[in-house]
Amino acid sequence: MDLVMERPAIVCRMCPSTKTDIIAAEGRQVLRCRRCRRTWPPYDTSPSPAPGYNDAYRTAPPEHEEDEALAGLDAASAAAKAAGRRRPGPMAHRLLLLRRAALADRRAYATELDHLRGGATVTQAEHALDKADTAAAALRTFDVVTDGVYAAGALRAEHPVWDDEPDLGRAYVRQEYAEWTRTERAAFSRT
Repeated sequence: MDLVMERPAIVCRMCPSTKTDIIAAEGRQVLRCRRCRRTWPPYDTSPSPAPGYNDAYRTAPPEHEEDEALAGLDAASAAAKAAGRRRPGPMAHRLLLLRRAALADRRAYATELDHLRGGATVTQAEHALDKADTAAAALRTFDVVTDGVYAAGALRAEHPVWDDEPDLGRAYVRQEYAEWTRTERAAFSRT
């Protein structure tokens, strides 16, 4: 039996729905939004509406593979431009921005952890965070300029929640990356 909670008890951070269920999943209780069906642990009450780091990048390729893929896409784009052909379309450009931002976010996260363990300096951590913030801002700017046509997440790029905290730009990237990979998996499973 599911227990239904209504405002002001617990509100989904993704959509935000006014109704959240408490359900059993994998032998433990989790919260589930009735509208978007997102689940999260009861203790996960971060103000970010995006999925957590592990949820967002669970199916992401290793960093070196993503780096190689992005280098190949950059080289193809440069070759097309040099040959006088059109640049990639807006959808392909956005995917490139998304993948770059996600990779920068993953590297910043790893550098933050490395710093906490004493393996990276403050300067290295700040550089990685700045790079991730810049890449996230580029993705959000693109999505705002294109009126969110290519975005897939529940909260649009111009939503004020993304401006609440310094690292919520990176949370926007996680929302969009998680949605992109979910869509990719769904399309792949249909073939």
